[in-house]
Amino acid sequence: MTATLSGVFCFDGADPLYEGHFPGNPVVPGSLVVEAFYKRLQEAGHAPIEAKNFRFRSFVPPGSYPYTVRCENGRAACRLFHGEIPAVTGEMVLP
Repeated sequence: MTATLSGVFCFDGADPLYEGHFPGNPVVPGSLVVEAFYKRLQEAGHAPIEAKNFRFRSFVPPGSYPYTVRCENGRAACRLFHGEIPAVTGEMVLP
């Protein structure tokens, strides 16, 4: 069965964690992006068991970013967009 999820992830630039990541030029830590996908899949009733092959193709400053997740054959293909370009791609293994 195939399911597609989409929406917008918001990373609040006022969060103190950005003071050190990186001063004067804040960037969302990759672990927060992966965690956002993990939580979204959990909310949709999936329980990811592993994150695989995440690629960070550009820096993601704090802000709002559209995403898609396509669930098919025990995998969830994840994409986070910065404009029209996928800034982050990867997959989650589903049970």
